[in-house]
Amino acid sequence: MITRPLDLASQLRPPPRRTDWLHMINVVLIAFFFILFGSRFVLSPALMTDGESLRLPPGGASGASLVAASEVVSIKTNGQIFTDSGLVVSQEQLRVWFADKIARNPASALLIRADGGVPLDLVTQVTDAARREGFAQVSLAIESGRLATPSGGAGE
Repeated sequence: MITRPLDLASQLRPPPRRTDWLHMINVVLIAFFFILFGSRFVLSPALMTDGESLRLPPGGASGASLVAASEVVSIKTNGQIFTDSGLVVSQEQLRVWFADKIARNPASALLIRADGGVPLDLVTQVTDAARREGFAQVSLAIESGRLATPSGGAGE
């Protein structure tokens, strides 16, 4: 019985011996794009706050602005507040962090990233503290779900 009638395997070139460098270039390019598009220098969609309230823009998402935030504060559902220097334990530490960032760059813009279950009063406290320390531009980005009202229900 003939299993290989054309003997094509003998007509093929041997595979190249060294192609590892090509794979390393691909890995470096992929890592570069993750770093580039995951940075805070890329414009991030957020809702602007006017210092008085957290109102949705008219017209839904088309009214949301793109903001290049120079500073980022993350608020987790359990009430923990994170900055680029780590966990903030008290409101006083947060105020000092805000003052330090404004002293370094008076034109800083702040992006507050909040999980869906964060109480609205906590977000308002952080926003007010940032405005008092001198941030002229404060943006809010809710990462999942809705903000919780102080009574524990979902915000409107």
